[in-house]
Amino acid sequence: MCNIAGYVGTERAAPILLELIERQEGLAGGYYTGIATIHKGRLHWRKVVGDCARLREETDAEELPGTIGLAHSRSNSGGDWLWSHPFIACDDSLAYIANGAMGYFAERVDTSAAAQALEAAKHEFTAVADRQIGKYPSLDGGRSVHVSDMMAHAIEAQLASGRKPEDAIRQAVIDIPAEIVGLFITPARDDGIFAARYTMPMCVAVDAKGARIASSPTGFNPRPAWWTWVPPFSTGTVRASGLSISPLQCPHGPLSDDISRADATAAILREIGENGPTSTGTLLGAVKGCSGRDELVARYDPVYEVLFELLRSGAIGQTTERVPGAAEGITAPRFRFGLRGESQKP
Repeated sequence: MCNIAGYVGTERAAPILLELIERQEGLAGGYYTGIATIHKGRLHWRKVVGDCARLREETDAEELPGTIGLAHSRSNSGGDWLWSHPFIACDDSLAYIANGAMGYFAERVDTSAAAQALEAAKHEFTAVADRQIGKYPSLDGGRSVHVSDMMAHAIEAQLASGRKPEDAIRQAVIDIPAEIVGLFITPARDDGIFAARYTMPMCVAVDAKGARIASSPTGFNPRPAWWTWVPPFSTGTVRASGLSISPLQCPHGPLSDDISRADATAAILREIGENGPTSTGTLLGAVKGCSGRDELVARYDPVYEVLFELLRSGAIGQTTERVPGAAEGITAPRFRFGLRGESQKP
């Protein structure tokens, strides 16, 4: 999967966004990294193949202006640097990031038809390959496009039809559902970050300096006085002053986060105790059976929240290993969690 970050407030966004990503990228990303900010009615963005350190080394990402922005760290699922998030819609009208996959909706939604319709309507995609890559949407002539590039343009089309940003992302993800969380910023409304969530994680912390968004509360440093999960199957707007949310109102109805934190804690400690230091992916598998559902399960919230609390209490520690990256000669970070004595907290 991937990791997301957002900030809107009184301070310069870029340094805050990069720190948020660096504290999370070993959870589920580190292969492709990007950032976008808004300043004086204009989008500024940078992205690379590689982790946040590589983004810092190869670009001026930390110097981007503006007090609102998004950042993203992606999994290793193909493509060049243009397949990194954020995706920029026509005329730099918005920047979009997402975390997740089609999941439950993979055989239920025709993303290729949606992508072809947008291209026929003169939307110009940037993350296009001359061959089919994985299960990404197909275009005419044997080409394929990153699904999040398509979604950026789907939201753009909703905005062009006259919808407000909150309604634009809501309608786009109802029309083209997936097990994701998606966020966008637009120079036309530079006071907020607009989001929609199915099952993938999104949490928000608010203080006197503004609001921060992350996939995991481990992204927040220091520990915030107030933070919360955005509920599954909801839309939200994050402003410097706080968070507003509403039900997504999709055909599947409300979806709850139904894994108890006590059950998740027991499953995670049992997995680490029996098998030693392990990665996020293994822990997600360990808690899956704690849900009352087989599909559309919000697994990341309990895993990330329990890790946050166990790390804070000192019950477990975290180390970072380097694994092969998305291009020859580069590596990506991968966090491993173990009991004290097997792993040390950074």
